[in-house]
Order: sequence, then C-alpha cells, then structure tokens
Amino acid sequence: MSGYNEPDWVNAQPETTATTTVEANIGPAVTAAPAPSEPKSQADLALTGLSILDILLSAMMAALGVITLIEIHGSGVGDLSEPFLAVYMVLFALLLFVYECMWWSSIPWVNKSLRKNFGFLYGLKGKGLYLIFVACLCLGLGKDAKVTLLNYSTGAAYLFGGGLHWFLICFHPELANAYVPPTAGLTAEDEGQGVV
Repeated sequence: MSGYNEPDWVNAQPETTATTTVEANIGPAVTAAPAPSEPKSQADLALTGLSILDILLSAMMAALGVITLIEIHGSGVGDLSEPFLAVYMVLFALLLFVYECMWWSSIPWVNKSLRKNFGFLYGLKGKGLYLIFVACLCLGLGKDAKVTLLNYSTGAAYLFGGGLHWFLICFHPELANAYVPPTAGLTAEDEGQGVV
C-alpha cells in the first residue's frame, strides 16, 4: 500500500496476473509498415558526410593551432593568451578527430574513455554545440591572431558545421534519429550515460 501522497507505482507490487496488451485502432490511413530502405541509405550518406566534414574541421583547427604556435615562437611571446588558445585549439581538434575515428572504427577502451569523459560528442546536439563553442574560440582570437585568414576561415567553418548539425536536428529529425554513436567497449549500463 502507498503512503500519504505517494502514488501506487512507487512501491513495487508483486505480479499476480498476466497483463495483455491491446493495440489501438489507428485507422486505415496509418500503417505500421517499416520504413523503406531508401531513406536509410540517404540518412547514412548524410551522416557520413557530417563525419567527413568534422574530420576536415579538426584538421583545419589543428593546422591553425600549430601554425599559431610556430608564428608565436618565431616572433617572441609578448602575451600568453595566444599560445594558450593555440594549445587549446590543437587539443579540441584532436578530441573531435579521435571521436570521429571512433565512429568509423572503434577501439573499445578509447571509446569507453571518450564516452565517460566527453559524452556530449555522442549525440548530434552535443557535437553541434561543441562545434559552435570552438568556432567562438577561433573567432575570439580575431585580428590579434598571427594567421588571420586561416583563423577567420576556421571559425566560420566550425560555425557552419555546428549550424549544419543543428539544422539537421531541427528540420530533418529522421537523420538525428538514425544517428548511432559508437558503442564498442560499453556495457549495457554505460549505453545511455552522457549522451546529449
């Protein structure tokens, strides 16, 4: 029996009778047939394209970080904010690249560690917000960067990539639903943790 202001479902009741499920009559216009295989291949193609875009973005960001560090080394360090941002750019690019590699071919222990520490990358929403955040990092350097053209183009490309992720989530939810993050090395308990 439930206590005061406590619903019945809170306390587990022993099952005494078998329950049966009755399907609702949803009318002749709605069918429960599986979706045709053609949209699935289009979804796979779109998700593969997003992954390749993310790999190219990570290469672009890593190049920007390394070139910025080389330029700072050659011109001397007056301000320490730029080298720190360049190191962060390389680390953020490496994180995105490793995740995308896990999407293509998983290594169980790396995948489990990434999922545990950076679970936001395991969903399109989290990855889109991550790309927008990193775009702000690039654009934050602004005209103070040693390589301004690469800096602005990387920031704009990351902003485009994050916006594209969110566009697909909002206007093509079937693609977001078809997205399957890597699961190698995960147990059943780990599957739903940390995914955004």
